[in-house]
Amino acid sequence: MDKNRNFKIAITGGGTGGHLYPGVALADVFAEKNSLNKVLFFNTGNPLEKNILNNEGYNYKVIPSGGILGKSLFNKFKNLLTVLKSVSLAHKELKKFKADAVIGVGGYVSVPVIIAALLGNIPVFIQEQNSVAGISNKIFAYFAKLNFTSFPETKLGPDGKNIFTGNPIRKKIGLNAYTTDKNNSTIFITGGSQGSESINKAVCDSLKFFEDLNKIKFIHQTGEKDYEFVKKNFIEKKANFKVQPFFKKITDIYSKSDLIIARAGASTIAELSCAGIPAILVPFPFATHNHQYFNAKSLTGDNAAVLIEEKNLTGEVLAETVKSLINDKNRLESMSKNMKKAAKPYAADEIYYRIKRKLS
Repeated sequence: MDKNRNFKIAITGGGTGGHLYPGVALADVFAEKNSLNKVLFFNTGNPLEKNILNNEGYNYKVIPSGGILGKSLFNKFKNLLTVLKSVSLAHKELKKFKADAVIGVGGYVSVPVIIAALLGNIPVFIQEQNSVAGISNKIFAYFAKLNFTSFPETKLGPDGKNIFTGNPIRKKIGLNAYTTDKNNSTIFITGGSQGSESINKAVCDSLKFFEDLNKIKFIHQTGEKDYEFVKKNFIEKKANFKVQPFFKKITDIYSKSDLIIARAGASTIAELSCAGIPAILVPFPFATHNHQYFNAKSLTGDNAAVLIEEKNLTGEVLAETVKSLINDKNRLESMSKNMKKAAKPYAADEIYYRIKRKLS
């Protein structure tokens, strides 16, 4: 085994921060372990992906792709043609990069890239973030060298290839020492990297149900669409708030937060577990195979979070849930401890070493 071998790794996936950030975490570890390792991302090139990768300092190639499930017959045919064309493009780019391996982190852009890798006899590894795997990862899992899962219950390909590692998170998030102010509370609200209209509206409506807004600081990541609407509501209610469409320095916010209101994407779950922040989780009801609901159940079953299904989400319900938690500091501290029990802060390191052993 050549312990000093350098690797060129292609990471494919995206569409959302939830797919992309685990890839960034893996890229960080490859760069950290050996400065001569090279990483190239393959994604759709949407503004969110460009913003994240440019901020993190990684190069990327844009590969057109499209989904098949839930599409009209016309769009299924159109996207299938796009995928077939993109296989050829991905093959050329992988050959030019001289990729030693391809890591698929989910999202439909991974389909043509992984197909190109398999046709080019390039080793493929799958990293599945969600408790219920997507159909493309389920298929490619049979052809991959190893499949890394974020939840122990995830079923993905042959048993001998599945390894429960947890979901990779960026090192700068790490393990957080949770403390809570007895007199005041800071609540972080996020619907993910693109925001959530239903959460944004429920939070704005909830403000009228709080008796003393002066004791709460709201930090709210709204997404671009609802930024002005949410900001206006906080101003009208004279609340203590900080609102932005997107926060780049999420670690600073985690260290200040007593409670978080969020979707239940796998990356969010992984980061909250390591940060040890109690949460109110509102799963996105239209996620494939309702995977966010099952992601959330993994924490609510361990008394680390409270689950509110979107069909039950109202301003009053949200306000009452928040008040019951922030008025019970002992419960928050207990939830924080339970959160940390689910943490897998070194998932990216384990994936790195397992891939290295397979390639060396």
